[in-house]
Amino acid sequence: MQRNELDEEGRALLRAIVEKQAWRQLVAINMLGHCLKYIPEVETKLHLAGELDTNLRLFRELRALYSDLGWTDIESAVRERMDAVPYPTTRLEYAIGRHLCELAERTAMHAYLESASRPFAAVARSYLEQSSPREEIELCGFVEYCAEAPNRPHAQQLFARWLAVALRSFGRPGSRGDARAVALGLRDRSNEQMVRDYLKALDPLVRRCGLYLPNADALGLVLPAPAAVHA
Repeated sequence: MQRNELDEEGRALLRAIVEKQAWRQLVAINMLGHCLKYIPEVETKLHLAGELDTNLRLFRELRALYSDLGWTDIESAVRERMDAVPYPTTRLEYAIGRHLCELAERTAMHAYLESASRPFAAVARSYLEQSSPREEIELCGFVEYCAEAPNRPHAQQLFARWLAVALRSFGRPGSRGDARAVALGLRDRSNEQMVRDYLKALDPLVRRCGLYLPNADALGLVLPAPAAVHA
């Protein structure tokens, strides 16, 4: 589907989709840049600097698409939402925060591989090809931290904080725009299904760490009913 094949509603939805992906990528970029100061090992810094470079290149692709579609200044379009995202304050928080946000981004991109917007489908493929899953060296430290029962309340706080950030990136389930995006073929599943996919992928880590999924009220979100799991 090309730019001129979308009606006004479709173009508005596509713009929101592209901006949401820009928000996710900028969260990853800013988190990587900010948290290099928590990593003392030079080799690990070099590895993360390479990942930062990849994310910046992917964002440049997205910004070019935004311009090709007739819009300008994608950074300004998402700046207010960016201001609401916290920065990790420790290496431990960085590990779980980055994992949760990165998993959300990959989950979302899978929903756009067959998008009726062929240019955005190409962006999704590029993202999934260039940011392939890596060995979670940093996350291992979080898992080890959770192995000690006295540490779990703090780990749970960090987990809940970043779970809320990650889940917000999918958008509000059940909205009219959500339904129309699927009906128009802009993505192949609803926000609700993406959240379900995300939580299913996250479940092994939650169990391994002895954590739990906070309910929707605690997160300040609207979630699919089965997603709310109490301790």
